[in-house]
Amino acid sequence: MESIIQQDKSHCYICEMSECGDHLDKHHIFGGALRNKSEKYGLTVYLHHNKCHIFGAESAHQNGNIRAKLQQLAQLKAMQVYGWSEADFINKFYKSYL
Repeated sequence: MESIIQQDKSHCYICEMSECGDHLDKHHIFGGALRNKSEKYGLTVYLHHNKCHIFGAESAHQNGNIRAKLQQLAQLKAMQVYGWSEADFINKFYKSYL
């Protein structure tokens, strides 16, 4: 499914740059066992592979604060778009990130 968070896939969601020599990856905000649900509900963003997604100090996979902000944003957006309560979100994603 298309992202319900980021419509413009030409730039990185974190640093907002488009061209920096690092390609963009689709990042599933809720990973692991919840990756398929992230895909199903459009809870994804596009991030520069090295700097913002995997390896950088401010990347989604290395920085807990960045990860938490993305998860909170995704929960709020899902609740808004799908009309879910916090309890509905917890029923699908097993906890609240708010």
